[in-house]
Amino acid sequence: MDSEQGTFTASGPVQRFFLKVRVAVALAIIRSRPRGVSGRAHAEALAAELSGREGGWRTEVQLLRQEVLRLRQEVLIARLSRSEAGADDTPEAGSQDLFGPEGLVHADSDTPDLSLQDLVSAVTSPQPPVCAAMHPHVHFLQRLCSLQRVGGRNQGLEALWFSPDGEAGSVLVDSLCRLLDSVVRTCGGPPLGFHDPVPQACRVAAQAMDLFCSQRLPSVELKKHVEESLRELTVMLLHSNQPSRAAEELTPCLMTLGSSSLSKSFLIGHLLSQLSALAHGLWQAFQIRRKSTL
Repeated sequence: MDSEQGTFTASGPVQRFFLKVRVAVALAIIRSRPRGVSGRAHAEALAAELSGREGGWRTEVQLLRQEVLRLRQEVLIARLSRSEAGADDTPEAGSQDLFGPEGLVHADSDTPDLSLQDLVSAVTSPQPPVCAAMHPHVHFLQRLCSLQRVGGRNQGLEALWFSPDGEAGSVLVDSLCRLLDSVVRTCGGPPLGFHDPVPQACRVAAQAMDLFCSQRLPSVELKKHVEESLRELTVMLLHSNQPSRAAEELTPCLMTLGSSSLSKSFLIGHLLSQLSALAHGLWQAFQIRRKSTL
């Protein structure tokens, strides 16, 4: 395609193929044109209809991706549970619903501040959309970390954890990235009060990052996503219109996320960069004010 004129040239098989497709689409539009409507008006009407459907298609694709990830999470937990329990265990023990009451928290969990009843209530009670999107990933990563601590001595479990197909690592990274996105969106929205899920989400995210890094080097995708999430949270903290609220809500969140070996250097770097920019801006403002008073 000619990038300047937006037209296809006929040089090469790929260009000729796209030229044929464009001609075929144009002919189909012309032949389907209702009487009394010009070809241009008919084409514009079709384009407007397709544009209106695009939002619905994107929403449907997003929902399907979430469902696929949920199923991958359940399959991975089931495999790890069976590996931990041993080959003689019953299949039902390892295939329980990850998001049912028995699959939410492990007895060896590092999060004693949330009881089983609290977790079940968090899932079943009405929640803001961003919280509803956050909870499944929190529970999955919490269960994953718990299984790793219990079965960490099992070499078979270790082999399954990060097998050559890379499924476990892929599900962990995908879930962790989605959880960090939800944390950023929640911190940028209105306060949620007593049932704020962000502190719990940050603790689980930090544990999951350490778990991943204990098994393999973090991928470029994961490092980039963690760094970008920390950058957005740091900007919120230092440039908020409500500094006291931002300090109260975001400081613990950043400290928790920064406790992970993966995110610590990113957090320190972003804080230093933002503080340097603020100091420079204050110095410039002071110089301008000083000159105006002379």
